[in-house]
Amino acid sequence: MSASHDVSKRFACLVVRAGSVESSDRDVVVERPLRLLVNGEPAATLMRTPGAEVELATGFLFTEGLVRSAGRITAASYCPDAAGTGVDVVRVDLAEPAGGQVHSRYRDVFSSGGPGAVELLEVLAEGLPRFDKPAGRLRSGDVFRLRDAMETAQAAFRSTGGTHAAALAELPVEATPQRIVVREDLGRHNALDKAVGAAVAGDFVPARSLLFLSGRLSCEMVAKAARAGIGDLAGVSAPSALGVELARRLGMFLAGFVRGDAMTVYSGDEALGAAKQELSPFAPRK
Repeated sequence: MSASHDVSKRFACLVVRAGSVESSDRDVVVERPLRLLVNGEPAATLMRTPGAEVELATGFLFTEGLVRSAGRITAASYCPDAAGTGVDVVRVDLAEPAGGQVHSRYRDVFSSGGPGAVELLEVLAEGLPRFDKPAGRLRSGDVFRLRDAMETAQAAFRSTGGTHAAALAELPVEATPQRIVVREDLGRHNALDKAVGAAVAGDFVPARSLLFLSGRLSCEMVAKAARAGIGDLAGVSAPSALGVELARRLGMFLAGFVRGDAMTVYSGDEALGAAKQELSPFAPRK
């Protein structure tokens, strides 16, 4: 986490239980704005938990479809707020201008006053090729082990109860320590972006990586994973209907409600083995 700001702040509070009220102190996750400048131009202002700012900016550029290759990033630096404005800055220099069309159309859809699901699905899928990945590439244990690694690493959540997390690992996920990145933030989008940024810095291969999330598997999160080249996605929580439809359209593995030793697979069950497809209620019909 960042050395310039703490990730939590302690507040006095009252704890109310049946028949009792007591004074206490609780840690609350910190939220600060981060301005992203790309080639000197404002690209976004993100409300985030302090820490991993360059990773957040890098991951944001990938998951929003603005950058496809790490080689395009020539420099990236974090500038903590020095003028007392309350806004920190990350500056990213690209070898050529960002391809912002996908990002712009995506934002336009959400601000245009209620597009239909079909139109939104078309926008989210635009420019994203269908994943062509081998059957049987995943084991259920890969998902459970990455879930466990994420939960073990969630120090900020244990302190505040107010952060989301994202974890990335190349397959297979082994029981012994391996290269796994886990990042936390109060925003689920930010946590995903930080993890992707860390994976980019660590030369992870997206096509061989599994992504695990603590929050809802919405169409936005599925799209962000796909834009980063990650076709295998799972999480603790539920997916949205549009998230499932997008995952199926793109040939992604999508599993939700990963709790205990169970999970619900909504898309791409052939990833767990070719034989599983015969039992799938959503397997393609011949």
